Amino acid sequence: MSDPAARKAPSVSLYRRALWHANRTPLAWAVKGAMSAFHLREKAARREAAAPYRQGQAVSRPLSQLASEGYAFVTELAEPALLRELEHESLARVRRAEELARAQATTHKAFWVRLLDADVQDGAFDCDNIFVRFALQKGVIALLSEYLGELPRLMDVLLTYSLPTDEPLAYSQLWHRDYDDVRTVKLFAYLTDVNELADGPFTFLKGPSSDRVGFARRSHLADEEFFRRAPRDGVAEVRAPRLSAFVCETSRCYHMGSRVHAGHARLMYTATFISSPNVYPEGPPRFRASRPLAPAERLLLGL
Repeated sequence: MSDPAARKAPSVSLYRRALWHANRTPLAWAVKGAMSAFHLREKAARREAAAPYRQGQAVSRPLSQLASEGYAFVTELAEPALLRELEHESLARVRRAEELARAQATTHKAFWVRLLDADVQDGAFDCDNIFVRFALQKGVIALLSEYLGELPRLMDVLLTYSLPTDEPLAYSQLWHRDYDDVRTVKLFAYLTDVNELADGPFTFLKGPSSDRVGFARRSHLADEEFFRRAPRDGVAEVRAPRLSAFVCETSRCYHMGSRVHAGHARLMYTATFISSPNVYPEGPPRFRASRPLAPAERLLLGL
């Protein structure tokens, strides 16, 4: 008799592949709507859990900019102590960059080193890891709760050290949207100065211009192909000093980055948020609880 698990694996793989294609078209909204209909109780719990975060938080300015243009600076929402701790821990990992590069789990992006792979134990980050705590600070969650209309879901955290390379531009160095969800918002923090083009700034096409471009069949587009359909006057480069934080709805805005020139490097933190439920089949939890968590924290971490 054949193994049921062996029969199930290909079907899950085919389902994910079908979703991968559907979520790159307007069908994504239908898929999300159908899945949300099966999670009405969770959606209600998320709306209720968001209320305490939204109280007393001044997010109207970044909220308006995020809604209209697809991005906003949020440095003023970040807790200074957490920013300093984030910087301290990030720089400590940069000093181990060569060691971490040799051990990193994924190596297809030769232009950067993933610096948090060693922080992942049994596939998960500890909930009290600074790179998790920075994402979950109240000001950030207040903004995203207002924007999404419910408590967001943290999907992943990432620390990347981008370096120059002689290889052709590839992957996230090319123009693309993110397809983690129909509404994916990423929180970024620069841990080095990004003051000029040579520093490889995060570069994006503002929301209204990206809306006019629409969907592309190919996931990643080179400049020549991208600007045959996109207006150059809608492009913005995020040039800012270290310890600057900003958000971008990367499912809406085409973007690229890490085009670092010789003699330069860029250290950047990224946290990825979506609105629940996840449209893809759930794998093992990305985060683990090392202490008792409040119900809202469990919702934020998908636990």
